[in-house]
Amino acid sequence: HSRGRRPRLQLRTRFTASWARCMRPTLGTPVRILSSPTRVVGVSAGLNPDELVVTQAAQGVAVYNVVSRARITAWSLPAEVRLSHAAIAHASSRCYLAVRDRSSLFGWGEAQAEVSGGGGLAFEAPILVVLQSPALRDAVAAVGVDGSASIIRCSATMPAAQKPAATGAVSSAAATASDDQLAMWAALLPLPTGLPPHHPLALLALLRSRAGALSLSVRALAPQLSGSGGGKAPLASVVFFSPLTMPLPPPPP
Repeated sequence: HSRGRRPRLQLRTRFTASWARCMRPTLGTPVRILSSPTRVVGVSAGLNPDELVVTQAAQGVAVYNVVSRARITAWSLPAEVRLSHAAIAHASSRCYLAVRDRSSLFGWGEAQAEVSGGGGLAFEAPILVVLQSPALRDAVAAVGVDGSASIIRCSATMPAAQKPAATGAVSSAAATASDDQLAMWAALLPLPTGLPPHHPLALLALLRSRAGALSLSVRALAPQLSGSGGGKAPLASVVFFSPLTMPLPPPPP
């Protein structure tokens, strides 16, 4: 063997070791952003990349900068208003949405000084989660514990309605769960655009029966845009396709 090959092997070994060190995940030192005397309902992403939205059951909603740990703005709510979900910031509409008593969805603008917490859309089934996706443009998906879904256009002044599908919802879908099932978790999944049938989005829901059996419901969504605004056209409606339900194996003992 010639001596000229050894440096190449050493260089390759050093390069591989260096690349492996770069690929190792690392965690930064945690910092305390908020110390609250009341229960924190949840934390979500803000309108800007360095912002967090903190929701407290009895104190309202506040926005913090994660770098400086400073509070940017906050909205107090009346004592009788109880927030049951983490408020979300909707970047497209520059609005915030919150859930009151698991049954009502209301919103306000980022420049709004005061929030009453009243009004909004009332849902028949308790709200499980409020989801957002760029494919829904200026709207969000409110999913109920019965597996139902309503596509709600974000607004600082949501109209009051007993049934969101009547006046407040762009589109809605009936419950995917039977009377024997409850939705435990839900998420919006972006789909590959190059594959048929070319639906950009799917609504996933984890269902659990009273006996404990789990199943996964997958429902394709097809957002329909209004006008000829191209990439900036607002959402007109959403087509809900029939769900595909797959039983899941029981968890290991």
